[in-house]
Amino acid sequence: MKRSKIILGILILSVMALVLSGCGGENLVSPPLLASPPPLTYALRDTGPAGGWIFYDKRYYSDGWRYLEAAPPSTEWTYKQWGSQGTWIGGTGADIGTGQSNTTIIVTWLNSNSDDTLGDVRYKTDRAAYLCDALVYGGYSDWFLPSIYELKLMYQNLKLFGVGGFTDYGYWSSSEVHVCAAWYQYFYYGDHSHSLKHRSNRVRAVRAF
Repeated sequence: MKRSKIILGILILSVMALVLSGCGGENLVSPPLLASPPPLTYALRDTGPAGGWIFYDKRYYSDGWRYLEAAPPSTEWTYKQWGSQGTWIGGTGADIGTGQSNTTIIVTWLNSNSDDTLGDVRYKTDRAAYLCDALVYGGYSDWFLPSIYELKLMYQNLKLFGVGGFTDYGYWSSSEVHVCAAWYQYFYYGDHSHSLKHRSNRVRAVRAF
């Protein structure tokens, strides 16, 4: 009888030791990690994350983005100059995917320019690229002035379908032509041409994500 009690006591102590060792955490089994949800996909003319409209899908992610989203009409500016009239900034492109770098180049020039003959110092924050770069809307601050071929996509994939609230007037791009002109997209017929930089056109920002 005494021997049985001793054996029982040893068994109880063994079980308690196992329980206590498990409470220390070394032998706990970690729960399986939840798989990350797949990224959202968008179709043309869908509402984007910032509340604008998707007008381009690259079909894959590269350089940190796949889609281009146009800002809503409530953010649109009218009668804005491009800036740098008579000065070649250089380095801007026309292709899809160059709008962001174009905007950075233009804003950098406006910030470092000291020639105020046409008001580019006093009114730099009112120039097309500067306005887009400073825009904060829908919780995002990564807006930029689109390149000319990005603008053309906005016309083809939004304006022609009655989406986006665009007017029939000209919209500035961030693509420079020469010292006195930059490209703009005419949203009535869909043509694009160049305009003198000190002339006023409409401005609509976009973002890439």
